[in-house]
Amino acid sequence: MEHDAESINAIAPDVLQVLARRRFFQVLDDQMCPADGTEERLRCDGTYAISTPLLERLGFEADEIPEITQVLFSRGGCCDCEILFNVAEESRLKSEYWRAKATTTDQGDWPLRHRRP
Repeated sequence: MEHDAESINAIAPDVLQVLARRRFFQVLDDQMCPADGTEERLRCDGTYAISTPLLERLGFEADEIPEITQVLFSRGGCCDCEILFNVAEESRLKSEYWRAKATTTDQGDWPLRHRRP
């Protein structure tokens, strides 16, 4: 169900608090940028393909997920990687991305973030 911006803004602080308490951002970061480097890194495809099943595993009901993704979208999290870049206070993925950009002059395809059309 689509909510208006005012209702999304009203629930956003509480939604983000619940996500933080259930460690959503840390687990998403673990999946997209594993700390030990030996686990497979999941790649963003420009959707919530990683976040949606993660939210289900963290115990959110199916009817809560659209509200959660609307809140994330309203904060700049328009896909899995952008959640870690724009919504999470800290993430290894964001740090790794900017570290790579700072240490190279190659402006080619950055594998840590999907390219938008």
